[in-house]
Amino acid sequence: MGLFKLIGRALLRGCVRATALGTEHLHGGPGVRYVLESHRWSHVQLLLDQARRAGAVLHPEQILFARSGDQPALQQQLDTLCENSLQDPQYSIDLIPVSIFHGRLPIRETSWLNLLYAEAWDQGGRIGRLMQLLVNGRQTLIQIDPPLQLQELARNTPDAPALARKASLVLLQHFRTRRRAVVGPDLSHRRTLMSTILRHPNVQQAIATRARDKRETQQEASRYAARELQRIAANFSPVTARLLHPLLNATWHRLYDDVEIIGLDRLRERALDHQLVYLPCHRSHMDYLLLSWALYRHGLMLPHVAAGDNLDIPVIGSILKRGGAIFMRRSFQNDGLYRALYQQYLALMSRHGHALEYFIEGGRSRTGRLLPARTGLLNMTLDAWCASPERPVALVPVWIGYDRVVEAHSYQRELDGASRAHPGTLDSLKSAWQVLRQRFGRVSLSIGEPIALADQVNPHLPTRPQATALGRQLLERINQAAALTETGVIATVILGQPHLRLDADSLARQGDALLQLAQQLPNPPVSVPPDPAEHWIQRARARHQLALEDNQVRLQPAQAREMTFYRNNMMHLFVLPGLCLLLVRRSANPLPQLITRMLKVLYPYLQAELFLPWPEQGFTAVAADLRRTLLNQGLLSRAGKTLMASDSDTALCLMRNAEPLLLRYYLLCRILQRYGDLGKEELIEKSLRLAAKLQREFGCESADYADKRVLTGFVEQLLDRDILQFSNDQVAPRVSLEALLNQARSLLTQRLLDFIDQQLES
Repeated sequence: MGLFKLIGRALLRGCVRATALGTEHLHGGPGVRYVLESHRWSHVQLLLDQARRAGAVLHPEQILFARSGDQPALQQQLDTLCENSLQDPQYSIDLIPVSIFHGRLPIRETSWLNLLYAEAWDQGGRIGRLMQLLVNGRQTLIQIDPPLQLQELARNTPDAPALARKASLVLLQHFRTRRRAVVGPDLSHRRTLMSTILRHPNVQQAIATRARDKRETQQEASRYAARELQRIAANFSPVTARLLHPLLNATWHRLYDDVEIIGLDRLRERALDHQLVYLPCHRSHMDYLLLSWALYRHGLMLPHVAAGDNLDIPVIGSILKRGGAIFMRRSFQNDGLYRALYQQYLALMSRHGHALEYFIEGGRSRTGRLLPARTGLLNMTLDAWCASPERPVALVPVWIGYDRVVEAHSYQRELDGASRAHPGTLDSLKSAWQVLRQRFGRVSLSIGEPIALADQVNPHLPTRPQATALGRQLLERINQAAALTETGVIATVILGQPHLRLDADSLARQGDALLQLAQQLPNPPVSVPPDPAEHWIQRARARHQLALEDNQVRLQPAQAREMTFYRNNMMHLFVLPGLCLLLVRRSANPLPQLITRMLKVLYPYLQAELFLPWPEQGFTAVAADLRRTLLNQGLLSRAGKTLMASDSDTALCLMRNAEPLLLRYYLLCRILQRYGDLGKEELIEKSLRLAAKLQREFGCESADYADKRVLTGFVEQLLDRDILQFSNDQVAPRVSLEALLNQARSLLTQRLLDFIDQQLES
């Protein structure tokens, strides 16, 4: 037998390479016991080997097992230890849990066989475990967690059997939590879960209501419910997820120069005791693929993703479902049964601890701006949590920024009025092939500061208004997690030129200046491009985003329209500096206090549209900080008690990018002043027509300037913030607009004001 053990140890050393986390908890001595999740000889040897490397003397009898085979085994092993702990208060034992995973370091997985035998909930038989070691032994993770002190558990425990039972349950729950955080929830009972949903009282009531309203039998309505739930429910397959990972690796390598991932480490500990709900901004179909890939790559649970049912097409839809897609209709307000099914499905996923992901904006932004929050799914999340608030849930805002989105051309067509395409399988494959032949620069995926529902939501109050406030906060935190993109800076500079052209050296200088400014702002980006701006130009040219000839950079009309998307990504960073400089330049008496007061008049409108993070009450300090930054960067200077705006190209560029925003505010408020109360749709239509005329007359070079979704979102935000009010189907100002109009008249050029007045009078 000794010979077999020697051979086994030699084989183990040859086929296993382990990464150990938490080695600071490795120590020997009579007062320590290590607890492994399962009784496997190989895991005992790996733990003993790690102890030897740490210089700890550890004997095999000091290793306990939470399970032996499929049965809990820990309680019997703890009986003697628990009895001694109760009899002797000085008897101290540390129980240190150790989890060992094979093939759960995705960053190193290279073959289909690796993925097939990677870690899962099903531990398999002896042959499966042997194959797991042989195939994935070199991608082994050993997680050593802080000790559980048996003497602490012994307090208020009546006897040794009760203490052994309590310690066993705590450790078993710890291993389940650790495995769920690394592998994801156990999905082996999908059919049972779906039956549970269909039997839920709310669903049964909705079935009865549908049968009555549609004049169907109860059986017909029940079959409809089962069919729709089948379409909704993900069919998550860990094997599919593992097989997709190297495919996505190859895809990103083909499409992108680099994928930057920021802030995932802050989620590791939170994932152990919270259900995580990811809420990314939505700018591309690549968003959910990138986020799932990044989470898998860093050893975090894959989320179930709410996706539009337009993606549920043959072949592709099935693959996405196995990757965790939960398909949903664009709207289900008129189908109470469908809504009940979706709500109960999300609630059940939450109760089982699944990570979820949905897009807080609802659909993709075609303009590059953050869209106002759509709170339907968020409201369902709050309802599920309020039903059992003892279960911790954290909302995770996620920023994703691209040097170029793969949908760039289709977005411009849609902004020009083309209908949104719904391609079939063949068209999707053709589009994918065309995309794979191009390069799209860098991608930045940044995790914002999570929001724990227990800190923000009162379970005893209605959830809908709380969801509205949380939606705004999430969008603000998404913007706070923004990473500066090189295309965003290039677009900001070149779209701020009167003729959309300048020499490459000037573009590089202004790009570097904006890079330096951004890092000093009160709301700085979480990262900046690694190279100087002169390198960005050649890369943008290779992506056909600009033209370069004889050291002159220019934008063709189609390129200019596309570039507004990336300029809008960065608008929340540069709009306040631009407006501050514009106020100083055009004010008759630009005293610092006066500039601050003028900015405070504009700030509620800016905050409503661009989701800036500061409350109005604290904006004075922010304005002072901004002013100091502009002075330090040489964009402002002092002339006695007044301020002067620089004549530099960078200062002029910032001002030119900020002015159209102010013009749109003036336009909408001037329409309300001219016509009085208007219906919401009428207000938006009149604003659109006037904005389109302005665009044609003065060349704003941006289809989104007269985009209905932008104006609609802006009006909705003003209504939510009580700047406007809606009553009797009419929109009217809740506060006086005269201050804003006077402000705008003092800043905008006279020919713009005359043109607007002329159009309104005619």
